[in-house]
Amino acid sequence: MFKNFLSIKCTAYGKTDTGRARNHNEDNISLDNKHHLYIVADGMGGHQAGEVASKMAIKTIETALLNHQADPNADDVEFPEVQTVTQAIEDTNIGINQSNKDRGLLEGKGMGTTVVGCWYLPRAKMSIIFSVGDSRAYSFYKDSLNQITTDHSLLQLWKDKCFEGDEPPANVLTKALGPYPDVAPDILLYPAKKGELIILCSDGLTTMVDDSEIAATIAQFQNSPEKIPEQLIIKANQGGGEDNISVVTIVFG
Repeated sequence: MFKNFLSIKCTAYGKTDTGRARNHNEDNISLDNKHHLYIVADGMGGHQAGEVASKMAIKTIETALLNHQADPNADDVEFPEVQTVTQAIEDTNIGINQSNKDRGLLEGKGMGTTVVGCWYLPRAKMSIIFSVGDSRAYSFYKDSLNQITTDHSLLQLWKDKCFEGDEPPANVLTKALGPYPDVAPDILLYPAKKGELIILCSDGLTTMVDDSEIAATIAQFQNSPEKIPEQLIIKANQGGGEDNISVVTIVFG
């Protein structure tokens, strides 16, 4: 099905930090270099609850994806993994939402989490990049930084509408896992390129450090990519560290 070009390998490095303003960390990250699966989840809902939601998201998605088996009757589906990712995210949302209901919380209330992830498929030299919320995936390639995902936030909607009306707060989400019984994730098939870095991060980075400084930091340390997560977290804390900060760097080579 796929041409036998030289293989593209990937490995990843990651770090999460409480930041300077919070007293606990509701972010969680997952690095699975064996199965090429990388996830950042940014929990919300106050002490413990957000941390529970982000852990639930990572565990549910990991379990589903690592147990993925292609349907032998689905010969016409080139990437059955896409459906596996979609179902995993929907199941995660249902699970967190049900936990909120079990606690007697109204719809739209309770714990929740954003999620952004990358699952690399070596057989196809493609990645499945998925997101819900405002945690982001970036590509850094040939010294250029580009945002892959689109934020699910009121601020992004305001930008999409050509900045009509007053600027909304940056932290109001239009999608997250948990608050509502249904969610539609963004899922993208993304070709792997040798020499490319993919950065996954929570908004604790992007609200403190602008894209130009993120790009400059990556460029400075691209020959030592294991240092990039820590260096970006240092930048975010220098900028105020107002939220938990998580960064994962995926290296394709």
